[in-house]
Amino acid sequence: MADRVEETSTNQVDERSPEDAAEKGGEEQEGQAEERPINMSAGTVTPEAAFRPLTRMERRNLWITEYGEQDFALQMWTRLVEQQDLEIEMMLQMHGLLIFGVMVSTLRYAQFYIDLNEELHREHEPDTADALRDYYIALVPPRDASEIGPEGLPTVSRYIHMRDVTIMSAGHKIKVPYWRGKIREVDAFVVGATAAE
Repeated sequence: MADRVEETSTNQVDERSPEDAAEKGGEEQEGQAEERPINMSAGTVTPEAAFRPLTRMERRNLWITEYGEQDFALQMWTRLVEQQDLEIEMMLQMHGLLIFGVMVSTLRYAQFYIDLNEELHREHEPDTADALRDYYIALVPPRDASEIGPEGLPTVSRYIHMRDVTIMSAGHKIKVPYWRGKIREVDAFVVGATAAE
């Protein structure tokens, strides 16, 4: 007979058959099931196995879902900026905000913050400066990066980077030197638009 599996707040399960549970006759209160190891034969996964690498098919399915949510035109502009190190004035609409600025490559965005952190931390906190430098360098895609990802499908850009940014919301303006946002969160964009002064 199939095991009955009930999850508890401690991520343990109760693997008693309905007959066993009836024999207990209310000895345990609801929500206080006996803690036992997770049973692989019941079709559940051990905590160690939950962190296994994704299979090629799983990565492909995730890619298809993500790619379907993308604006292909914005992907094209992002790829051009990255490959040719272009700078393009642009307005983005995201969650009711208007974001004006100049789209730049990840390299230019990262270099700004590397330089800023060198100035702020190098003298008194060199370990912090090193850690931040490593972080921003890791963001930059390699020049010779393949256009085909591990899924066997074209790579998808996930972030957009801008400089000299003005963020507008309900008549309020905020200016920031550099900005990074998720491409899939962009509702609309206009190439060549600038914030009115």
